[in-house]
Amino acid sequence: MLIEHVADETIVYDGERQIAHSLNRTASIVWRQCDGTRSVPQLAAALGGELGIAPNESLVEYALDELASAHLLEKGRVSRRGALRRITYTASVAIALPAVLSIVAPTPAMAASGAILPPPDPGPD
Repeated sequence: MLIEHVADETIVYDGERQIAHSLNRTASIVWRQCDGTRSVPQLAAALGGELGIAPNESLVEYALDELASAHLLEKGRVSRRGALRRITYTASVAIALPAVLSIVAPTPAMAASGAILPPPDPGPD
């Protein structure tokens, strides 16, 4: 995997699956802290400390589920629906909701295909 930190986000490229993942700040913090030795309460404390919010285990569970769905964790999975039910929505939690966006990256052959799109039509003058 190739990893690049851009501002508060983390971009992870999974070469095996040829998928790029963009982790927002919350997902990035959980992913960075998730080393297999920390419990959910410990991750919640670390996340809360970095974001300046109260520790929220459900937020961490949701992030772990998002990361697991994107194949960014080695093992473990929690119920996204259950975590969402337990999240207490406040303004700080709504802002901190973890997000993992994934796109399929083109293969080198696709990128080298040389397909050129015509320029956009400027419309009537």
